[in-house]
Amino acid sequence: MSISSGTSEPTGLPSAPSVKSTPSSAPVGQPQQVRMAFWLYLLAALAALIGGVVRAATAGADRSVIESQLATSGVAVSTSTIDAVITTVIIVAIIVAIIWMIAFVIFALFMKRGAGWARIVLTILAALSLTSVTGSFGLGALQAVAAVVATVLVWLRPAREYFQAVKASRVPR
Repeated sequence: MSISSGTSEPTGLPSAPSVKSTPSSAPVGQPQQVRMAFWLYLLAALAALIGGVVRAATAGADRSVIESQLATSGVAVSTSTIDAVITTVIIVAIIVAIIWMIAFVIFALFMKRGAGWARIVLTILAALSLTSVTGSFGLGALQAVAAVVATVLVWLRPAREYFQAVKASRVPR
């Protein structure tokens, strides 16, 4: 005699409820912390870019300061040398700003997709952003604050669980 409902064997004992495994897929949705962190990292990228442009634009204003410091120290430098230094500062400021912007955007995109390693790289970038806090008329501070707040968000529990779930879904079974 067998019980017809819930049995898988003719032993008469009900079987344990079956747990259907879902196919290997990413979690249903990103937690709000990950979405907010993504936009904050993009804000940090924008602040880095604008800050670099501001640094480049104000580099020429430092010409008189450079000339007076050189005159005070007794070093004779030609005007063309000072122009070359200022041009180099402008070019380096723009290149560094573009690199910072690209780094924040690329790693933020990977982070948004659940890449835990990108979260670690962004944590390092946020720590490095602290070196620019006093620069560019407050834009350095904006970049650092946005990056640090975003970093805190991606290490909170809902975000950690999201990254763990994405990693688990990518592990071959």
